[in-house]
Amino acid sequence: MRIVIVGNGPASASAVEAFRQVDKDSDIIVLSDEEYPTYAPNCMENVIRGDISQDALFYKGGYAFYEKHKVDFRPKKEALSIDNKRKVVIVKGGEEIPYDKCLLAAGANSFVPPIPGKDLGGVTTAKNLDDAKRIREWILSGKVKRAVIVGAGPIGVEDAETLRHMGIKVHVVEFFDRVLPRMLDKAMSDKYMKALQEEGINFYLNHQVVAIHGEDGWVEAVEIKHLGSDKSRFIETDMVILSTGVRPRTYLLQDTDIKLHIDENKNRVVGGVLVNEYQQTSDPDVYAAGDICSGMDAWGNYRWIALFPTAQQGGAVAGYNMAGLKVENPGLVDYNAVKTRGAVAGSGGTFEDAEDAFTAEHENYFIKVFLKEGKVCGYQFVGIPREQRPNPKNAFLMHSQDFMMRVLKDKGLGLEASGVLFHHFMRFKDRPISRHAVKAIKMGMLRSLANPKYEIPLFHV
Repeated sequence: MRIVIVGNGPASASAVEAFRQVDKDSDIIVLSDEEYPTYAPNCMENVIRGDISQDALFYKGGYAFYEKHKVDFRPKKEALSIDNKRKVVIVKGGEEIPYDKCLLAAGANSFVPPIPGKDLGGVTTAKNLDDAKRIREWILSGKVKRAVIVGAGPIGVEDAETLRHMGIKVHVVEFFDRVLPRMLDKAMSDKYMKALQEEGINFYLNHQVVAIHGEDGWVEAVEIKHLGSDKSRFIETDMVILSTGVRPRTYLLQDTDIKLHIDENKNRVVGGVLVNEYQQTSDPDVYAAGDICSGMDAWGNYRWIALFPTAQQGGAVAGYNMAGLKVENPGLVDYNAVKTRGAVAGSGGTFEDAEDAFTAEHENYFIKVFLKEGKVCGYQFVGIPREQRPNPKNAFLMHSQDFMMRVLKDKGLGLEASGVLFHHFMRFKDRPISRHAVKAIKMGMLRSLANPKYEIPLFHV
């Protein structure tokens, strides 16, 4: 049997590992439009800063990964389309690669809006490793002292803080009325944004970019307008990062009958390639995983979720099933976290159709839990830095001076606690939220949701 995997990200790598646990001998071909082995796509801001090791970036072991799993890895082989009737993948240059089973794990493209001047030098996206290397090179060359980031989603705000800590003057332009518009509501977003503003990052909410201007082929200014206004404002800059979202690479299927995720009420595509619980598309020999596809989430909704953990999960399920098993995906999860240092944000689930919600504030935590039929359907979390004094009664602090120093330097601000919230809600998502859980959340004892007893807190309340 011949397996052809289109794409080389986390979904692809997880599929290879799962497949080889079952099938040791079948041929696996992995096609990539990049030249690199699998790398961590959620660490591009680390690449820009230069604070990530090669082992951490190429988290599967680099080229040795393909040798270990007997994979025919073909870098710089960009897939253009698939012909599922003839069972071939067509790559740039016209070569056709036949398959018995195919996994579409090609991810998503950066969406670049049709802004005049977008092709000037100094204008880039920040989606992949080449983008991150390019941005770092421009900064280290001394050419960039000011930057405009278009879009305040997770990548936009992570890059904004990264550039600010590298000494760059940063402006962020966002079309919506808040930062992280798909993760946080207005009240939670404002708390998060305030911490970033205190670091010196400038935000322009409810603004759109009209044009990017430059001379001699290089960007010099960005023209923006407040929504509903005819008056332009110009921001001088040396670099523009377009962080305006991503689109699944469904163009690979444009000449096929494979179904996409369509909103039947609006009669328009709202996601990626549609897959069932086995990661199969409407063609049983074509699978999909990661950012290219839409599947059923843990709450029973068909959704397009372009996140690293979702890609790994879907890739593993696809790998097992291509090898002949019958493994169901228990439901895609959308726990997302923003890795900024001055403040953190996390969210999970859905908020739009919630019937009720409650909020809690404790020390540096702000939590909002959304309910439907008494069950948790989503939550939002923001951690804000505050002055804290170590609690000497805590067992860890009593026995480890080194641990205490690491706690004092920690800028996670509860990101681990946010993760505990998510996993607790996932375990009990089919039950009404208990009064004990509500009490623990409101008391700030988030980690107690993962442990049988309340603990002595690290810091004095």
